[in-house]
Amino acid sequence: MPPKFKRHLNDDEVTGSMKSERRNLLEEDSDEEEDFFLRGPSGPRFGPRNDKIRHVQNQVDEVIDVMQENITKVIERGERLDDLQDKSESLSDHATAFSNRAKQLRRQMWWRGCKV
Repeated sequence: MPPKFKRHLNDDEVTGSMKSERRNLLEEDSDEEEDFFLRGPSGPRFGPRNDKIRHVQNQVDEVIDVMQENITKVIERGERLDDLQDKSESLSDHATAFSNRAKQLRRQMWWRGCKV
């Protein structure tokens, strides 16, 4: 698996970074224009459309959260698959060594039987 997928992300890096950045920007003194771009349209001039926009934005936020969770799960799955592959290779090596040692022992015992 490519190295870029092996990095484990914690929850703050995946979901909290945009929210914390937005919160930090909103906490500082800002003018109305910056608030408009950070918070979105608000006020009576947008009326019922504001509810639709807010509803769509909530759906988009939910999809983003689900996709970030899915990406995290895929990364974790990749790590588990790498571990499983390492274990299976180790098991295969041990099985080959066991088979070779068993053949040696069988020949040794055959010769011992011939000598007796």
